[in-house]
Amino acid sequence: MLRKMVLVFWMSVIAVSVFGQEHNHIIPDYTEIEKLTKDKSSAFYYDGLFKRYKANDSTLTLRDYRMLYYGHFFQADYSPFYHTEESDSIKILLGGKEELDNEDWKEVIRLGTANVNKNPFDLKGLNVVWIAHQHMGDSAVAKIYFDKLKNLVQTILATGDGLSEQTAIHVVNVSHEYDILNILGYEFGGAQKLTDGKCDFLSLKTNDDKIDGLYFDVKQIFKGYEQHGISSTAP
Repeated sequence: MLRKMVLVFWMSVIAVSVFGQEHNHIIPDYTEIEKLTKDKSSAFYYDGLFKRYKANDSTLTLRDYRMLYYGHFFQADYSPFYHTEESDSIKILLGGKEELDNEDWKEVIRLGTANVNKNPFDLKGLNVVWIAHQHMGDSAVAKIYFDKLKNLVQTILATGDGLSEQTAIHVVNVSHEYDILNILGYEFGGAQKLTDGKCDFLSLKTNDDKIDGLYFDVKQIFKGYEQHGISSTAP
């Protein structure tokens, strides 16, 4: 059940988001992002942007999303591995049944909403809440979560194609590396390697594009380890 929902989400995002994104890669300027998101007089001051994101402000631009997603590096609550008890409960619920009834879907919404309130950039978490609301016929709320997903996916994929270290895809959370593989229609090949240039290389199973693997820029994640006192082992 969970796998089926995830696949539905990724295919939908590809259709409406990936092919509509900007063609030129936009490598995050972390110095500028830190400066602007910490400046209380800036339109990109993080607290203000984050309040708008939490309030489901549909006027947020892709630049706003870049500041939100990559600006999260510079927030005190940042963690490259963050997950919640609610997300674990959702996995158990979705993995335990072939079909969900309406009471199950209501519980998914309850748990899912609590999860994304705690972990607001959780791609799979947003996916689950979107699909649950869609299933329950609440298209207006479903669209809110879908739009967040669309903009986050565009933000991440705008940074690179992942085909080389120079065009590596920038992520703020280790789990997003594997999410991006699925978004692009690939399956993880089982091998992960950290390059000398602090890029994470994930191998791919045999695919029609004949791509051996994708590179993800994790240099900033390693800085986050140091900043927040986390052991700097490979992602």
